[in-house]
Amino acid sequence: MYDYVIVGAGSAGCVLANRLSKDPNTRVLLLEAGPKDSNPWIHIPAGMMKVFVHPKVNWGYSTEPEPELANRKIYWPRGKTLGGSSAINGMGYMRGHPGDYDGWRQMGNAGWSWDSVLPYFKKSERNERGGSETRGGEGEMVVSDTTFRHPASEAFIESAVKAGIAPIEDFNGGSHEGVSFLQYTIRDGRRESTAAAFIKPIRARANLTIEVEAQADRILFEGKRAVGLAYRVSGQPREVKAREIILAAGVINSPQLLMLSGVGPAEHLHEHGIDVVHDLPGVGENLQDHFYVHHRCKVDRAFSINQYINGWRIAPHVLRYAVSRTGLLTLGASQACAFVRSGFHVDRPDLQMNFRPYSMVFSPSGKMMSEPHPGVTTSVCHLRPHSRGRVRLKSADPRMAPAIFANYITAEEDRNAMISGLRWIRNIFAQKPIADHVIEETAPGVNFQSDEEILAFIRDNAQSMYHPVGTCKMGPDALAVVDERLRVHGIQGLRVIDAAIMPNIPSGNTNAPAIMIGEKGADLIIEDNRASRAA
Repeated sequence: MYDYVIVGAGSAGCVLANRLSKDPNTRVLLLEAGPKDSNPWIHIPAGMMKVFVHPKVNWGYSTEPEPELANRKIYWPRGKTLGGSSAINGMGYMRGHPGDYDGWRQMGNAGWSWDSVLPYFKKSERNERGGSETRGGEGEMVVSDTTFRHPASEAFIESAVKAGIAPIEDFNGGSHEGVSFLQYTIRDGRRESTAAAFIKPIRARANLTIEVEAQADRILFEGKRAVGLAYRVSGQPREVKAREIILAAGVINSPQLLMLSGVGPAEHLHEHGIDVVHDLPGVGENLQDHFYVHHRCKVDRAFSINQYINGWRIAPHVLRYAVSRTGLLTLGASQACAFVRSGFHVDRPDLQMNFRPYSMVFSPSGKMMSEPHPGVTTSVCHLRPHSRGRVRLKSADPRMAPAIFANYITAEEDRNAMISGLRWIRNIFAQKPIADHVIEETAPGVNFQSDEEILAFIRDNAQSMYHPVGTCKMGPDALAVVDERLRVHGIQGLRVIDAAIMPNIPSGNTNAPAIMIGEKGADLIIEDNRASRAA
């Protein structure tokens, strides 16, 4: 009998396991559907291109055909190893805007305002710049500046300033409007996944059990109380009992497991022959993601690293990394970033532009391939999309992937923002010094100038930024799945603690907010148990 069973060892799950097992009198079981994080490419920052499509450490989901995107299926990587998506992501550390969390509070979620969540962001962070009023300096997760600043990235920042974007020192200190270099979850040249930061140092705790290749089948109930979990390890069925079941399986798998277990929209569960434990219409609803379109330019040779990352030319850089953990292999997915507004109608930045000193093309299956000529890429997303999607079961078989309907750019506001984003990028590239290095714009290209032409390019080429959230929404409304203490409505002994609980997507990358949710969720559990013992 465990006190807690945590389903999913990802960005939130690893934090939960660390914090809840700190009490030696508490027994914790952490289950991960994927293998150990022993693949060496996980730990090399530039290895992201390898694990991004690796079937053993990646669920490799795709959406259903998207009606606004010429019925294209969009690749959705999700981490399937210790560390979850923090083991395969681009490593950019972003919290979002304070207004995002104040918005959560205004939606009826007490304790989730910016002032309330800031201490949890700081708690987990060990920023190499040191602690401050807004940054953590003593946490487990290292947040670092890049050790390799490419001249093209410097030029992007200089040109962005000339285009009217203010320089900024820190995207995570409050307002993040401006342009700067990114910070990363990288420690001494190695990826700082949540498994590396929160699990590796405590693996020896006697009260923490970790099982990998353990896929959950269903939650076990006695009436409306969750009492255990049925799961499989290497195909062999097992059951475990616990005082509380915590779903940290992510935006796709947490709602899937709820529905497989009989918690979700009753009519949908009946379609798959699943007995309804509790009719909860919001399970799987409210899906949001950042939609991403790439602008590419062919540039002069010295302005790109493409020539170093193709074929045998990367060998010296591999050797350099092996000896000193420096150089090209320490790069995150992007180097420079800018937050801007799509127009005068928004009160804070709603566009994020990421710049890379290389150019990549993506296959429909998600494989990234560098272009043969020197190039650079700048990508933009709409940070607060109005479009909403959903996750639904395809089968009552837990091994079958669910159906994902992202419903990208179904809202006119999202289409207009994306068009504005590409125009912002073109404005930056019209400025010196970056304009002096551009040979030609290869995507969208000179044939895409009007709003209608740019939108057509977006429909045919844009993709996910891999930031899905929201499918187990927190709140008091009819489509909410959990309350402000992350307890599943109508069920005892069951919580969801991961990015699925976000009522609205933050204005930035989502890994840091997911870690914060793990931190705050652990405190909520500890507080509730302390109160129940005192009662």
